[in-house]
Amino acid sequence: MTLNWKYSRASLFAVMALVAPVGESLAGTNDVTVQYLNYNAAGPNDDIAEANIRLRNNTTAAIPLSSIVVRYWFTKDSASGVTAECWWWGASPCPNLTVTTGNVSYTGADRYAEIRFTSGAGNLAPGATTQAIDLGVVFGTNVDETNDYSYGSHTSFIDWSKITVHDAGSAPTQGLRGGTPPSGGGGTPGGGDPITTEFFDDFSYTSASDTTFRNWWNVRNDSNWTGPGPEPEYGAPWAASNVSIVTDSAVSGNKLLRLQTSTSGTNATTAQAEVSSKSRKFKNGTYAARVKFNNTPLSGTRYFADKPVETFFTITNYVLNDPNYSEQDFEYMPNGGWGRGNTSTLWMTSWEDTQLPIENADRVSDWNSNDYSGWHTLVLQVSSTGIYYYIDGALLTSHTQLKYLPEVNQSIYFNIWFTELDRAQTSSRTYHQEADWVYFAKDAILTPAEVTSRIAGFRTAGTARKDTVVP
Repeated sequence: MTLNWKYSRASLFAVMALVAPVGESLAGTNDVTVQYLNYNAAGPNDDIAEANIRLRNNTTAAIPLSSIVVRYWFTKDSASGVTAECWWWGASPCPNLTVTTGNVSYTGADRYAEIRFTSGAGNLAPGATTQAIDLGVVFGTNVDETNDYSYGSHTSFIDWSKITVHDAGSAPTQGLRGGTPPSGGGGTPGGGDPITTEFFDDFSYTSASDTTFRNWWNVRNDSNWTGPGPEPEYGAPWAASNVSIVTDSAVSGNKLLRLQTSTSGTNATTAQAEVSSKSRKFKNGTYAARVKFNNTPLSGTRYFADKPVETFFTITNYVLNDPNYSEQDFEYMPNGGWGRGNTSTLWMTSWEDTQLPIENADRVSDWNSNDYSGWHTLVLQVSSTGIYYYIDGALLTSHTQLKYLPEVNQSIYFNIWFTELDRAQTSSRTYHQEADWVYFAKDAILTPAEVTSRIAGFRTAGTARKDTVVP
């Protein structure tokens, strides 16, 4: 099944403009009603889901669309990852609208697609209905859509409570403004654990050669590939000169850790960057960092055949076939790669061992193909029930097979490297990522909101760094 055919329906969507207020009284109902039809009802077992969604304002006041989000709940079945996107909202690409995905654990839903509006989308007047939003979910393999919580087989618009509306920024089933969210399932760790020992660094150093910085962090400076991650197609050095402390242009007095990688298309011109904690003393608990991913080079031209990888992760010593090996990764590929073409993709991977070839390693991996450029708070919970990956408060994925839990202590890492080069391009280009702070709470499972509150407390108190974690 191809995806291009749907754009021929532009004339149909163009007439789905804001409609007049409905005649009946809407007092006492939910703030927003979702109206839904299934544009792919004829293909419940193919590789896409396609929902047409309209929103009706049931209140007597205008609702800023940027204040709400819409969530479509589904299961990914055997798909290794999903891509959710808007295929039409008066135009393509959809103006003033973005789509992302999150992970949950409910009956009929282990994923949701979230529709977000920018301020440019304006307000939804009292009693009015939006034009239809054409939401597409691409699985990359055939799936059974009929077991999805939000699925319906109807081909004309009806009120549909299984697609829900929430306050923007709310937890998956919270901040409800319309509809009935899914329930049941295992959920996720709820936080609230007492903090006994913790590690925090806000990178407020004078430079990357600062003695205090070097007492806390290793800066890699060698030309050996010993992991982590898949071995690139070339040997390239790790250069200490590619690690720096820079001034935050957005926040007066704030400092950032910057890592960069550069190339002119050859092995000899490529240099990468890596920073790791001096101590290997982190295991179960909550890991977090505020990281800025970048799509465009710091200098030079963006060539999509270059495949840089921007990361935050934790790992044991990299030893092939080590039964006690473990690793948990956030890896952002702005130019795609690893089977995702040129599409920006964030990977979340948990490792039980490492082997060569890398395809033989025991690991579980999920990906989200979305533009994650910009600042994000990444939270990794490693608990007795599994490993949970969050971005900006939203659960991205959970790995609950207990064999992937770490068996020994790990180190905290940031690195940036190339997995592929555009060897036809000989001009110099440099990619980079930055980190504002990093945090770990030993044996305490904190929610993303609790992490944010903890960091705010450090900054209010003027605490630049703290380490009470015993190896």
